[in-house]
Amino acid sequence: MNNKKIPLPSMLSFERKLECSDGLMFSGNWDEKEQKDKWQSIPVVPRQNRSTQSAYGINDVDKTKPNPVSSDSDDANLPMDNDTLKVSFTLRLVGNLGKPFACNKPDFAEAIEDKVTTFKNSKGIEELAFRYAYNIANGRFLWRNRVGAEQIEIYVSQGEESMEFNAYDFSLKDFEKNKDNPSLQKLADLFKTGLLGGDDTFVLVEVDAYVKLGKGQHVYPSQEMNMGEKKKKLFQLNKCAALHNVKIGNAIRTVDSWYGDTMLIKSEGKDKTALVEIESENKNPIAIEPYGSVTQHGRAYRPAKIDLYTLMMDWVNQQDGIHEDQQKFVVANLIRGGVFGGDAEG
Repeated sequence: MNNKKIPLPSMLSFERKLECSDGLMFSGNWDEKEQKDKWQSIPVVPRQNRSTQSAYGINDVDKTKPNPVSSDSDDANLPMDNDTLKVSFTLRLVGNLGKPFACNKPDFAEAIEDKVTTFKNSKGIEELAFRYAYNIANGRFLWRNRVGAEQIEIYVSQGEESMEFNAYDFSLKDFEKNKDNPSLQKLADLFKTGLLGGDDTFVLVEVDAYVKLGKGQHVYPSQEMNMGEKKKKLFQLNKCAALHNVKIGNAIRTVDSWYGDTMLIKSEGKDKTALVEIESENKNPIAIEPYGSVTQHGRAYRPAKIDLYTLMMDWVNQQDGIHEDQQKFVVANLIRGGVFGGDAEG
């Protein structure tokens, strides 16, 4: 029996298995959802406003002056005769899950494929497909556009099949509320079929979300990373406000509730971190990331020993494997895709 430990390959990558399009944003009225010709693209428009200076530590003389850099920003709104936002995108689920796109260690490639093949025959793949479907049903992908909406309805279609969801019937804090919904189960089964496919198979769904916000209300496209400039620049495609595909994908893969009871946070001092306990009421799902990083909060929910690399190598090398919940985490990272190679060999 060969007990030699398989090392992490220096070259290792996996293709993304959830392929989202960008989400286009349209305006219309709630009672005209079925009339496609009534919906118009929402433009991104410049705003030039005079604003005050509010940065910490400014000089007294500057407190009396307008802010010279924040007056020119992009904005997006519903027209005054429209009360509803429509967000439309497509999602493709691709097969060949577990097969590395690139790997310079054949023994590792064989081992991880074997582990994932076993996983695909378990309840684990059903749970992942269910959670991805749940994040469509609850409208998580709408981000700030979901907040304060009077009504939200999600329509999903695949060929002749169609599913309809009231987003408020589903939770953002867990995956329990209304989990037996028949349309949700149908969508989860569809996602499972896509993830279990092979080279030439995939599942493509179209998603239309209707959000009743009120006439003239703000909508929130993705914000561009505008290096070197302080003004806010919003994402648009062909003069239509839009959500980045990465932002939509991040919401759909917000499925990790299997992390532990501690997290890393930034502490005082340069490059200093501290390990702190997570209060049970604050344990919400986070997006799948190798270290459980939530950068907007300065946190990493998967410190040493429960990060992707530790768990993946334990799974490959240990006869007893790893806990089934951590298997879900590892496979969800492979679905996420990315470059996961270790140190280059000398």
